[in-house]
Amino acid sequence: MAETETRIPRSFQEVLLPHLPYAEPGELMAEDDLTALGLDSMGVVQLLAELEDELGVELPDEALTEETFTTVGSLWEVVDAHTSRGPGGDE
Repeated sequence: MAETETRIPRSFQEVLLPHLPYAEPGELMAEDDLTALGLDSMGVVQLLAELEDELGVELPDEALTEETFTTVGSLWEVVDAHTSRGPGGDE
């Protein structure tokens, strides 16, 4: 996947940050590695439930891949593609 300047919406960052114990305060970048920031398998399960509750998105099983959870940007792209407002939506 080519590195692009993906903007990560604040609403998504606010849901994601509590699941990243090693994240520094401030803006998350698309290239930030989720595992390095402390997201583990239990965190993924909790994060999926919170994404559904807070953003109204339920990811299909085929989207639940290692690649999806590699970086902040890769996860945002999948979440954005499955939100009810469609790709590119922002709050």
